[in-house]
Amino acid sequence: MGDTVIFRSQFQALSSMGVQVGVLSAHPEETEKRYKGVKCFDVRKGRLRAVLAGLFWCDIAVVGGGELVQDQSSGLYTPFNLLPLFLAFFLRKKSFAWAVGIGQGKELGKFSRLLTKLAMKTTSGITVRDRGSFNTLYRLGCREPEMILVSDCALASDFPEEKKLNIIGAAPRNVSNRQRHLLPLEMRKKLGLYRETDPVPAAAAWAALLDGHVRKHSSDVVLFPFHTGSLSNNDRGFCRLVQEKMKMKERVTIAEPAYLEAFLKMLSRCPVLVTTPLHGSILAVSTGTVPVSVSYSSKCVRFMKQAGLDRFISCGKPGIPDNGTALLLEKAWQEFRGMQEQLQSTASNLACRADRTAEHFRKSLSL
Repeated sequence: MGDTVIFRSQFQALSSMGVQVGVLSAHPEETEKRYKGVKCFDVRKGRLRAVLAGLFWCDIAVVGGGELVQDQSSGLYTPFNLLPLFLAFFLRKKSFAWAVGIGQGKELGKFSRLLTKLAMKTTSGITVRDRGSFNTLYRLGCREPEMILVSDCALASDFPEEKKLNIIGAAPRNVSNRQRHLLPLEMRKKLGLYRETDPVPAAAAWAALLDGHVRKHSSDVVLFPFHTGSLSNNDRGFCRLVQEKMKMKERVTIAEPAYLEAFLKMLSRCPVLVTTPLHGSILAVSTGTVPVSVSYSSKCVRFMKQAGLDRFISCGKPGIPDNGTALLLEKAWQEFRGMQEQLQSTASNLACRADRTAEHFRKSLSL
């Protein structure tokens, strides 16, 4: 879902400049139907093949937005994400890093730092979505005016404004697979090398958190699966497991990510969203919902600090709520009515900063 909103904002910005957009897609027919005029490169025929086809077709290669480099999920994550920049350079194509995030500290090894430094030097421009990422690239030799600080490009989209109802939102994710393996999750699954850590304890923790809130406030529950593809975690399956473990499972609805507008409207009706995915927090702020972040990565913390909401970061085990999370949830639930003005101001400021990426792209490439 985060990637969908990111691409929507990119497509709108680039199309408004008269730029024809091409994109890698696992569902090209659906993508072409949703985004009129887009050119799709089918990754089902091989990701590298699709990347090469896209690069031969394009004049400008765009990477991002999102966490461009990190080593936590796979040792090949960073090289694969930077490959389009290196290939574009060798093919003498221009390139641009669009509202990227950069892993921090131990999330980024020495080799990945070197690759990142070399790749960024090939670009015509860079926009960075948070201060931590900006500082990391600065230490790697990137400088203004080629590089500017913005915010996540998903924030540049338009979002619905729905009346808040007695609904608690939750975006759980099983992040136990993030153990710095060499091969990415999808490849390990195909090769039969993936051994899933038992997801039941994490699901039970989410179930206990939500059951406690329902008992206290008689709320309904909406579970939001943000990722349902093969490259990473399948949040839909984990949401079903959380519902199964709840004592009050009859109060639960699972949102359908295939329908973007309905998904966002449902999110907008929730006063509070407890979320592990980063874009749960981002879309919550954009829809006037208070995020409680059950963080699993520095990118989650970086955004919450950027939004002035770091008091709602749960600091327990990555992706697993605990008693501290329950206290933060209750605090957010009690305060959400008084926070609407703050959330609107924050969303507006971050949206303005997100818009700077398109301006920098136009300027950097003389469009």
